[in-house]
Amino acid sequence: MMKASGKRLGIVALLALIGASAAPAQEPPLALREAMALVEQGDPAGAIAVLENLVAEAEAPDIATAALGALLLETGNAERALNVLAPLAERDPPDPAALFNAGRAAEALGRLQDAASLYQRSIELEPRSPALRALGMMIGRLGSAGDAYEYLRQWTATNPNDQDARLAAAWGAIALGRPPDAETLIEGLDPQEPQVQLLRGRILLLRDDPWGALAELQPLAEEPPAPLERGIRSALATAYLLVGEADGAIQQLESLSPEDPELAGRLARAYYQAGRTRDAIATLAPFVEPLTTVEPPADASTDLARELAYDYGRFLHAIEETERALPFLRLAADLDPDLAETFRALGQVLSALGRRDEAREAVQRYQELAAAADPLDMPQGDLEDPTGREVRTALERAGSGDADGALEALSREQRRAPTDPRPAIAASSVLLHAGRNEEALAAVEQGLVTSPGNPDGLYQRGAVLMAMRQLDEAESMFRRALAAAPGHIAALNDYAVLLMSQGREAEAAQHLRRVLQLRPDDPLARRHLDQIQGPSATDENPASDVEALRHATEVDPDNAAAWVRLGNALLLERSFRAAEDPLRRAVDLEPSNAEARLALASVLWENNQPDEAELHAREASTLLPASPATHRLLGGILLWRGEYLKAAGSLERSVSLSEPDAEQLLELARAWEGAAGAEPGQSEELLTRAESAYRRATAMAPEHSEAVYGLAQVLQRLGRREEAAEQMARYQTLYERDQQDTRDPPP
Repeated sequence: MMKASGKRLGIVALLALIGASAAPAQEPPLALREAMALVEQGDPAGAIAVLENLVAEAEAPDIATAALGALLLETGNAERALNVLAPLAERDPPDPAALFNAGRAAEALGRLQDAASLYQRSIELEPRSPALRALGMMIGRLGSAGDAYEYLRQWTATNPNDQDARLAAAWGAIALGRPPDAETLIEGLDPQEPQVQLLRGRILLLRDDPWGALAELQPLAEEPPAPLERGIRSALATAYLLVGEADGAIQQLESLSPEDPELAGRLARAYYQAGRTRDAIATLAPFVEPLTTVEPPADASTDLARELAYDYGRFLHAIEETERALPFLRLAADLDPDLAETFRALGQVLSALGRRDEAREAVQRYQELAAAADPLDMPQGDLEDPTGREVRTALERAGSGDADGALEALSREQRRAPTDPRPAIAASSVLLHAGRNEEALAAVEQGLVTSPGNPDGLYQRGAVLMAMRQLDEAESMFRRALAAAPGHIAALNDYAVLLMSQGREAEAAQHLRRVLQLRPDDPLARRHLDQIQGPSATDENPASDVEALRHATEVDPDNAAAWVRLGNALLLERSFRAAEDPLRRAVDLEPSNAEARLALASVLWENNQPDEAELHAREASTLLPASPATHRLLGGILLWRGEYLKAAGSLERSVSLSEPDAEQLLELARAWEGAAGAEPGQSEELLTRAESAYRRATAMAPEHSEAVYGLAQVLQRLGRREEAAEQMARYQTLYERDQQDTRDPPP
């Protein structure tokens, strides 16, 4: 039987007693007041007994019956509650509160259609009934967030403190493509709440800001809450695809369930965008191959089956297995005969096979469908901005690897809206990602003809010119874009990269700091600023030290030790890019210089060159087998790569050679934990090693929330649930304290 507090039961019972306007007010009898007192004292069973006796009387008041039904429901007896409430629900007119509680009982019994009907009747009689919330939440749980939205919107308008309902309503707004409504619904909620962060990421995607979505979601994906992991990684993958970083999308999607056909489809499109077409085909094969011979389950999504068959066919066509592609594209056309893109691909395959008449028919069908695209199918937000919808859809198509289809759609939209610069600017972006720089330049210049001062167009022209190494003109474009829109994140970031490439690091740092003022978690700006961070304010005169060391290399350019000293000085200043060249010179002059190898590996790692960093870290660990620093660096690189067992070996050596700190032990624990997932045959042994490292880390730093969280997760995987629960409670306390410190830092 479900347990509930007396206070909660009292509130629910009182709700049941709220008479609808259709029923006359009833004075609560003495027995009912006695039952309510028992509820407040935490004795629901006693209250139910009193009400059962009262209801058994010949002329029992309706208010007692309603209270009994509510209490039975709250104590887990849904079937009995429904039987008690049914007579009240069938009265003419019925009682809205009784209808609401009867709906809750029906929902608890899995009779969802009955529940929906009862909720709806309650709402019709009392438009502010809590049945609004119950019906909306039930529909949302069934996977129809968009259908739930209107009920939850009405409920939250008069109940703004109901945070769960606001979050559910926000998901409905996302499903309907209404980012302003979603923003309004989450306004004022805890910005550190993971579900709020995920919603902000989805809002940014709807607003065509994938870079903003990356900044929002990347920290969240490091240790995602289990119930939100799919949503977080899926949204993050979408953002990566939209900015052309297929490898990032692959990393997110590969960590999710391989049995999920929807995720398999997204992973396959990421593989295709990354040029791994055969991996894309292998990912889809288990789901798509049976579709030509076996009927899909009755509850299977036709749209998803069509999408997978279409992708499978075009991927096969891409590797010239055209004959094999044909039946899958035919299947896709059969599953949805009104989707233009399918007939375009089908026409291409038929033409390649020499079947000209059939190809002509397919192309004709494609042209008919493309010309008859129905604006009534658009969400409300897209009706208001159909060009924005077409641009967004085209960029998503390009992100999934179909650049030609995206460009065709953008060209069509450009003809429909000749004065709107966005299709041309978007086409330029697609062409630039495809390496077609000259065409990208022509496209963006066409967009700027209709809107010469458009900051997105000015930025895009600068990005193309930078790719073409026309840096002076690119800088001019970035300056103009920022004059028109001083907070243009992409322009600030790319202009900073241009300045860094010219050694103008002080100017670059100004722009990067501006980005971080506007978007504190921007990953690109943070990484680039770390690369060019100026000397520490606590150093008395580090610049003169560096100049002296630089002068020493000019005096004796063949002295490897001098180059190492210069590189290390720049490394200490966090001037990673500047440190790279002197350290390379040192290694070239003296390949067996372990100090130079280690410093160079560190700099390359900071400069996002992990392959070369690993090479030099391995050399350093060979030259200095007793150095904990070399093994720690190598272990860290291997951990990042996901080579957990090798990483654990290196980090274990590092720990054994030193007095480790908590961070070092945390890295070791994560390596053993990752290895347990990669080596299922040794899972328990490896998890036990992870537990030991986490415990050492928490003993050394008792308030280290990440170490406590890791320990809780490992204990859970080891089946020690009570200990895991204790550590998770401890983590929650530490996390809340950390968040409070972030919001209200101590003086």
